[in-house]
Amino acid sequence: MSTTVYVIGLIVAVGMILFNIDDVIWDIVYLFSVKRHGKEERLPVAMLDDLPPKLLAIMIAAWHEENVLGQVIDHMISTVHYPRSMYHVFLGVYPNDPATIEVAEKLAEKYKNVHVVVNPKPGPTSKAQNLNHMIGFLHDFEKEHFCRFAAVTVHDSEDVVHPYEFKVTNFLVDQYDALQFPVFPLQRKPSWKNFFSEITSGTYADEFAENHYRHMVMRSSTQAVVPSAGTGFVISKRVFDYYKDKPPFTEGSLTEDYKFSVDLAKHGFQVHYVLEKVPRLLNTGKLKWDYVATRSLFPKTFGAAVKQKTRWIYGITMQSLHIKDILSKENKLSPVQKWALYKDWKSKFVNILVLPAYIILVYFLVSLFVPLPAVYPMWSLSWWLSLGLTFVMLYKQFMRGLAIYHVYGLRSVIAACLVPPVLPLRLIWGNFINFTATARAWIWYFFGLGTGKAKQTTIKWSKTEHEFLEQHVLYTYYRNLGDVLLEKQYIEPEALQKALQKAHAENRRIGEVLLENGYVNEEMLARALAASTHKLFVKDIHLYDPQLPKKFDTSTMVAGLFYPLMRLDNSCVVAETLFSDPESYRCELDDTHKTHTVYTTTKQIDNACVGNLQVNPRDHKFSMRVRGLLNDGAITWERAVIALENRDFAFDVLEYMGIGLTVA
Repeated sequence: MSTTVYVIGLIVAVGMILFNIDDVIWDIVYLFSVKRHGKEERLPVAMLDDLPPKLLAIMIAAWHEENVLGQVIDHMISTVHYPRSMYHVFLGVYPNDPATIEVAEKLAEKYKNVHVVVNPKPGPTSKAQNLNHMIGFLHDFEKEHFCRFAAVTVHDSEDVVHPYEFKVTNFLVDQYDALQFPVFPLQRKPSWKNFFSEITSGTYADEFAENHYRHMVMRSSTQAVVPSAGTGFVISKRVFDYYKDKPPFTEGSLTEDYKFSVDLAKHGFQVHYVLEKVPRLLNTGKLKWDYVATRSLFPKTFGAAVKQKTRWIYGITMQSLHIKDILSKENKLSPVQKWALYKDWKSKFVNILVLPAYIILVYFLVSLFVPLPAVYPMWSLSWWLSLGLTFVMLYKQFMRGLAIYHVYGLRSVIAACLVPPVLPLRLIWGNFINFTATARAWIWYFFGLGTGKAKQTTIKWSKTEHEFLEQHVLYTYYRNLGDVLLEKQYIEPEALQKALQKAHAENRRIGEVLLENGYVNEEMLARALAASTHKLFVKDIHLYDPQLPKKFDTSTMVAGLFYPLMRLDNSCVVAETLFSDPESYRCELDDTHKTHTVYTTTKQIDNACVGNLQVNPRDHKFSMRVRGLLNDGAITWERAVIALENRDFAFDVLEYMGIGLTVA
């Protein structure tokens, strides 16, 4: 009996050491790499708007998402700080899902940049098939609308998209082939009251915090394989050019996103992991750093979590990765890339070893009070291994706690790592979920996907039921004037805090206080207000239609602080200032049905009205080109304004933006 117990304990200890020690070694290698090469440079947040916005596409595959899809798109479009005409949202739906189609079509009617892509096959197919079909639709869309998308971002139908994600994408996609933004699960603020009711969703927060705050950064910095998370994943046009007519996503995989990222590595493309944060000033006056990340609600129940993780484990460790392929010399992967893939592959064994490890732990605890054969006799090999394993586990738990602290704060660290200390309940529960999911994945591996009536012969989309946030919670994801001022580094947090306090005390607008006290000038405030209200700022108003202002009384324009830029078929684009009276130009434009406004400065309008602004021949030629594209319907008025404001860009700005490429 004692020999059997000893052998079992030794096998488990050896297995746990072998499968966990490389994580510590990876940390050491990374630390030396950082010391040798220096820390990776942070994103220059204040320069995000220095580049002209490129045309971006967002793909969302949807199957039975009628309950969340409308709220998700409404929130994204109302909060994203990126010109609306410079990104398009494509919703992939199925012909046998009328409820989702109805919601998608209403969104397409509401927003000109939202498009419904109906799959030719009844759903659910695999998510990969849905995405591949949308990519084909995108190519046709580009030809039809004389444009080119610089990148395509894959999102899920329940995502809370960060307001600055598209701006960061626009800034980085020229440098990298693909980008992966962090995914941080949403969770209620931990408390003793909701500890057990939120324990399952809490395990997702713990695991994603550790993975997306630590591990993905290490992988990206060491040029290892950065796996796609399936959402918040950006693919550049260079990658699509490489694949050409070949579908990029493997339709026979349950984790097409992971398989695709491995294929990218094999073909020499590097996925860059984007862990960046921007400052925010809370209503309390406290400065907070907010990660540019995708956030969404994850399963709350044990069954739903097991179902989702079974799909992940089977798709990643049993479909996408095989040890022979990882070690093969023909796959052109570097040693560090192979090491990273091995770390993913081994989880199908590590998760199973957890159960016997816990059984041995219980046995050990019982042996403290009941005479039982020693599982780890003092000073034996197994004793030393178990001692080393204890240190490894404590180290890993400390590093997890550190990651959770940076993402969610101290309260979450207590709930995740210190209730109770040493062996926390949330860690045990998460390991039990992973064990159950891995056991089910092994059953799928040996006996096929599903069992009995649920057995599948083809890969179908096994989706998770989704929910979205309440409106009052979503409000916290909007970016106000103060947030933009901090982002652009127009003002220091302390000065903004003082101005907010004064504005509240005197019941005045924050902009008035900022200008009055000299914290910012008119142009800074106008640019920030334009960004926070999703408008454009125009500095060179003399580049537009030179004949249109002549139809207005100069004194009226000076007094009303407005300047007409261009007249469209049934609307007019007008430049106004922070101090303009809209009624002063509405009465002058009563023959138009709609007025589009952009911000400018008082000085610009004064100079334009008195004729102090001159257009050089080069600018005039480019202005004529842009107006020609506008008249032909090849670009929108918003795109025309952006192009004219960026006319001095180093490259052909229209080609760089991906618009007006060819006119039929």
